[in-house]
Amino acid sequence: MGRFSKVVIVLLLAAGIAYYWLLVNAGPRGVAARPFDIAALRAAANAERGAKPTGISFVILATRRIPSASLAAGTGLRQVTSGVIAWRIDTPGGGIVLDPGLSPADADAMGFTGYNKAGMALVDDWMGRAELILFSHAHVDHVGRFLDHPQFDDIADKALITPGMLGGINALWRENGSHIAKTRKLGPIEAVAPGVVVIQTPGHTPASQMVYVQLASGREYLFTGDTASLAPNFERATPRSRLLSDILVPEDRPAVIGWLKGLKALKEHNKALVLLPSHDADWVQENRAAFGIVSELGSKPSRD
Repeated sequence: MGRFSKVVIVLLLAAGIAYYWLLVNAGPRGVAARPFDIAALRAAANAERGAKPTGISFVILATRRIPSASLAAGTGLRQVTSGVIAWRIDTPGGGIVLDPGLSPADADAMGFTGYNKAGMALVDDWMGRAELILFSHAHVDHVGRFLDHPQFDDIADKALITPGMLGGINALWRENGSHIAKTRKLGPIEAVAPGVVVIQTPGHTPASQMVYVQLASGREYLFTGDTASLAPNFERATPRSRLLSDILVPEDRPAVIGWLKGLKALKEHNKALVLLPSHDADWVQENRAAFGIVSELGSKPSRD
């Protein structure tokens, strides 16, 4: 075998090892599941007096096509639509907005090729009328539009920001040196409105949260935040790729794996519970009728 052939083989082996480690490996192994206590969630949802939510609506604000394996290790290089999804939990008091998304400039900076300006206007209106604004964590694609709201001073006090989120949110401010100071400390499982319960799930960020919702009809939902960006994350208990979680957007990988194993077990024992990942735009659109959720302003953002 010639020297050139040996060099080629070494390079191919190195490329294969790198591909496996960065985009396939779902370890470390042996991480224990972090269980979800569905009875405790239901009890908390029923502890708050008042009318429970009546429905779930969403808007896809921005999209980009990415390899599935980047957000779900080991799922291959097929292209999927990663979307910035803003959610509204419909309530008699004006609604609860969850993860209102980001503004056009931030979408461009993050490489999104589609932005829904009509959706942005709707989400701005949601926040204006909301009784409460929640965040799964303090990354710009989840809190940016809240910070850039044209009437920010009028909506700021509606946001429930935990002390752990505060630094990340304040670091995103770009204008006038403005800062948020008001926070609320939450327990591991705590109701924030009738039928709406926040669960502390540190891992993707130290202050990451999930939100459990029980509608007046009895239907149950769990918003997973970026712990599960795509449905395969909780279906297969596979985390983001190491390319993302170890290098580009570092997170506590073992903690995330523990939560994903917990989500998988939770779904297996509660078939009717709807798990809603944070960025799986195609999957959410395709299943919206079965899940009983409403897609606002159509399905695909477009560049205006």
